[in-house]
Amino acid sequence: MDNVRSLSRSGSQRPSIELQGFTNITTPSAVAASSSSNNKANAYSPYQQQINDDIISLKSIEQQNSNSNKKKNNNNNNTNVDEWRSWLLWWNTEDWWSVWIGLIFFGCIVGAVNHGIPQPEFLKWEHNPFLTFATIGNYGLIVIFVAMGLLLWLSMAAVRTPNWKQYPFGYVIVFFVALISKMLASNVHLNKASLGASIWAIIFGFVLRNAIDMLGKRLPGYLKVAQQTELYIAASLVLLCIDISVLRPLAPRALFVSWLDTPLLFMVIAWVGWRVLKIDRQTAIILSGATFICGSSAAIALGASMGVPHKSQMPIAIISIFTIPSIIALPYIAHRLEFSSAVSGAWFGGCVDSTGGVIASASIYGDKEAINTSAVVKMVQNVLIGPLSVFMAWAWSQYELYELRKFEREEELLTQQSPPEQTQQNDNNKDDNGSSIDIAIATIALDDRQPTPPTSTSKNIKKRDKAHVLLWKRFPKFVIGFVLTAVLFNTTIGEDGDRRTAINDFCFYVSEWFSTLSFVSIGLGLQLNEMKQNIRNLGMLCTLYILAQTVDIAITGLLAWVAFTFM
Repeated sequence: MDNVRSLSRSGSQRPSIELQGFTNITTPSAVAASSSSNNKANAYSPYQQQINDDIISLKSIEQQNSNSNKKKNNNNNNTNVDEWRSWLLWWNTEDWWSVWIGLIFFGCIVGAVNHGIPQPEFLKWEHNPFLTFATIGNYGLIVIFVAMGLLLWLSMAAVRTPNWKQYPFGYVIVFFVALISKMLASNVHLNKASLGASIWAIIFGFVLRNAIDMLGKRLPGYLKVAQQTELYIAASLVLLCIDISVLRPLAPRALFVSWLDTPLLFMVIAWVGWRVLKIDRQTAIILSGATFICGSSAAIALGASMGVPHKSQMPIAIISIFTIPSIIALPYIAHRLEFSSAVSGAWFGGCVDSTGGVIASASIYGDKEAINTSAVVKMVQNVLIGPLSVFMAWAWSQYELYELRKFEREEELLTQQSPPEQTQQNDNNKDDNGSSIDIAIATIALDDRQPTPPTSTSKNIKKRDKAHVLLWKRFPKFVIGFVLTAVLFNTTIGEDGDRRTAINDFCFYVSEWFSTLSFVSIGLGLQLNEMKQNIRNLGMLCTLYILAQTVDIAITGLLAWVAFTFM
């Protein structure tokens, strides 16, 4: 700057003089002045360049802020549009499509029975597996195959599931695996061993998935999109028609057996799995509920209520495999303890996980009264899915909101404490020129005191979501379909007992098809490598199930004996 000032003074003392008539000729003083002016310009040019760069940078930042504001406004507008679209298209979600599919099938089944169309049936066979189709009603299996495929494909297309266009290819494979499973389950010897279609479906799905993994290939897109466990199970539950006329005579005692101990034992065993066995809280709740209520149906309902339906796959697989010993052993234990037919049936209905397993166990016992009593107790227990799903959706929503508020309070306290600490840190780290050193040091120090984030599901909750909104989002919509089919069945179907039984059995047949598809999907989701890596967690889950099932068998046996002996 001193050089610049000296040049400016020398230039001002020697002004330039132009000679008249010779404009291109300058005096030496003019030349010196011109040289001084150029030197001055050259001396100032770096500072001017810096100012220009700063101006350009500020304009760029201003433009970015403007674009950011426009983007925010567009995002807000898009958010408003999405909210309105979600309200207008409330019916177009996977949860609701299970209800629509179930209700459509219910209406078609009622029409088929009214027109005398026979129900398909897998006949028992011993040597020739194709004899299982030796009934005229099995022509309807072709119709069921097409109708299920079209409705499921329509639901995929409506909600824009990834790879939905490839669903028909995957559906054919999954349906074929389910068909083979049902054929094997109809074998006389395998049926006596209680190896039902659910077991074979899981095994075949597991073999298919791990064979693809052994070949070093990923699961194809058409099989991924056909792996719709939650949708299949939800549709099957909608078709579980509850016949009040059958429940009415035994309802008080059935309620005593199936509802008295279930809620308390469910919570106690879930707590043991979480606190003692160190199992993930949600998985422990799902496994406990599935053990004490109705197996896979309860597992899917609880998983959906907590927003983690994918965590229900392993508990369902464990229950499906480990329930076989109970199905076989309980009838012989009942004979050994000299239980009556009614007590035995109530015992089977209260502690065997699946509806099919209950009937199988009562059939092994070999008494019609035991079969009827077990079916009634199981149906009453199945009704518990609805209230338990609502309760769990509410309880978990409250828990997530509590965790989110706790996390926000910790962040707010940390934010309030951070400015003075950061200022002090900056003051203590000034260099000789007075400039602040990198404030990342303070940032790192603050990062070490960050609050623990909430759970994976709760951190996705929007701040504007109230408790009732979150409850509705978590609430499994198939419970509404379950209630609707029960109401329609008991109000629109006449008093003809044979007709009511035919409709109920037909609905149960289609419901079992959806269940078998879900078991194939569960098998496709079981990878041997992941199971090896999580062998400890698998062992803990098996331990929890054995504990829960042992407690359930003992308590339910006592309640069944009291209810059907003294009441």
